[in-house]
Amino acid sequence: MPSRALTIILNANQSTKTVVLVPTSSTNLSTKDWILKEARNKFRVRALSRVHLYGGSEFGPDKALDDNTREVWVSKGEPYCGPVLESHAESSTQAQRAEVRVLAEKSFIDDKAIAQLKMVSELPGVRLAVGMPDLHPGNRFPIGCAIVADGVWPALIGSDIGCGIALYNLSAIPTRLSPQKLASHLKGLDSPWEGDVHAWLARYGIERKSEFDLPALGTVGAGNHFAEICRIESIRDAASCASLGLEENKLYLLVHTGSRGLGAQILETQTKGASNPHITSDSPLLESYLAEHDYAVRWAVANRDLVAHRIKQCLFPGAENSSEIAPDLGKILDITHNSVVKSKMEVEGVARDVWIHRKGAAPSDVGIVPCPGSRGDFSWLLIPTGDGVNNAHSLAHGAGRLHPRAAMHSKQPLKASSKTSLLTTSLGSEVVCTDPTLQLEEQPDAYKSCQGVVDDMEHCGIARGVAVLRPVVTYKIREAGIKR
Repeated sequence: MPSRALTIILNANQSTKTVVLVPTSSTNLSTKDWILKEARNKFRVRALSRVHLYGGSEFGPDKALDDNTREVWVSKGEPYCGPVLESHAESSTQAQRAEVRVLAEKSFIDDKAIAQLKMVSELPGVRLAVGMPDLHPGNRFPIGCAIVADGVWPALIGSDIGCGIALYNLSAIPTRLSPQKLASHLKGLDSPWEGDVHAWLARYGIERKSEFDLPALGTVGAGNHFAEICRIESIRDAASCASLGLEENKLYLLVHTGSRGLGAQILETQTKGASNPHITSDSPLLESYLAEHDYAVRWAVANRDLVAHRIKQCLFPGAENSSEIAPDLGKILDITHNSVVKSKMEVEGVARDVWIHRKGAAPSDVGIVPCPGSRGDFSWLLIPTGDGVNNAHSLAHGAGRLHPRAAMHSKQPLKASSKTSLLTTSLGSEVVCTDPTLQLEEQPDAYKSCQGVVDDMEHCGIARGVAVLRPVVTYKIREAGIKR
């Protein structure tokens, strides 16, 4: 069958491309549908729905490719972000209303992440797009950013609505215990909790039931989620630490997890039939979406608390934490970094109500926040500074990825003698992770320096360090075969 070469480029990540041979004779599919079919198979992105020609014009189902067309861009519905025709470049720039800021000098920022942030800035209603020092590319939108907009874009929050980090007191544990000894106690955390999950959820005002309650509540999950026993290495702000009851050389617990599939289900339901919906402030859909969003946020808080409760039961079996429904968690703080909140900000010289979308960004208006490093790096507690205007009242939520997950698989295979470095870090901490894929993708080299991220925020005047936390045991997954 006669054919012609065509390069298909993924709009959201334009280094991802493939060359296909387009049949010149008729097929059962339109040319557009044929291109989308090939792109979905090649890129493994099922939601691709639009085809753009050079310059951004959309390629329709009733059109044929021009003989000079050698490249097309495919997207899920987000604005075209490929090359702009020279005649339209100036008008396109003038049409962009949102300002883009990247608050990083020392931290490496991938060009793909900046391109994604600029793409977000072109969405209708977006007023400001701020990239934190931990900014890095996501599957579709960047991670480590705060977006100020009129109305709500559910896709900007992402699928893990309510994801965040909580800090708990473990000071009753003797610090003399070795990381290996502490790690040996952390068992049974990947299986469903045997307690009354609905009674637990009721403590958080959640009466409804979901398919994720019984299998997932009280579990860490995969990806970059973790539970980490850590020790305060040094105190930089004694007064702030004292206000939280933090003491040097005592043990604490960080739990980083979210809504464990519930948020993804809400996003999928919200975006069904529309690849990138924008809910305006006067839309009747806003109230119903926010109700689902807030439900996922509360569920995620309940999940973090239950993870902490289960870990304490491992460390103190039969002791003061035996109560299933009202345990003493010793919770110090809980920060959500995947959410949307209504706020009043000055836009174009006028104070107005806007929505701050945080996709991997901690709020800077709730007090001290955690900023975790990789499992082989120090973490920080930070206190926000400044008026919040330059950083959209947000801070970095962690170190941020330096290398994408796929890149960690393409490195030279580890020698047998060095494989232990994936489970015992250079800081002497122990990693509990029986999943070989997570061992590779989450190794310390995959992440930026947390110190560099903190330095950038201090340089920008948006935060300063309060305390440094040293990892002792980082828990990812122990039980093989558990569905993540």
